Amino acid sequence: MSEYRQANQSLVLLAQRDLSDFWGSLNLLGDPTRIRDLLLEFFPELLATYGDAAALLGADWYDMLRDVPPSAARFRAALASPAKADQAIGSARWALGPLFADEPDPAAALSQLMGSAQRLVLQPGRDSTWQASRSDPVRVSFARVPAGATTCKWCVKLASRGFDYETAKSAGEGREFHDNCNCVIIPGQGEDDLPDGHDLAEFKRLYAEQSGIGRDIPTD
Repeated sequence: MSEYRQANQSLVLLAQRDLSDFWGSLNLLGDPTRIRDLLLEFFPELLATYGDAAALLGADWYDMLRDVPPSAARFRAALASPAKADQAIGSARWALGPLFADEPDPAAALSQLMGSAQRLVLQPGRDSTWQASRSDPVRVSFARVPAGATTCKWCVKLASRGFDYETAKSAGEGREFHDNCNCVIIPGQGEDDLPDGHDLAEFKRLYAEQSGIGRDIPTD
């Protein structure tokens, strides 16, 4: 789990570095429409480059954790496609909104772009897991495992249920990830398959505690 998270984080950092370098090459005091048009060309290419690597990591991750008897049908996870161009363009248009405000805010636009890049770079890896779970001839269960100092209410809720999910999609796979979300969906059969450090009882307590609070809850 730690190595998988670290590999994903490295991909995101490399993508965000390239995005930051490209952003720095732009004339941020110039025409925001020109900036937007340049970003709309660059952003899909960036996501395709790093998304392919994320898809490979996700497929390998599923194959590594798939714990079935040797007599079970042979299966290998397929690689999902990177974020489609229209999805990348739509996210970039939204992120660049602060450039078109009455008082343009380039820093806010870059921050939103960075968050969108994180989510969309990791999406193909998550999709590889989701698609594998749908086509795998052997039924397994899934759990959502968050990371970081804080976890949003939505992710705490999903994480509190352990391996209760019959599909990766019901555990929040597919598109159920927000910007800067570091959750991982893992296949397994029971609590013994949860990674070290994931305290299921603590997530159940947090979920019960946070009801009606509406704020992020510390998870460490």
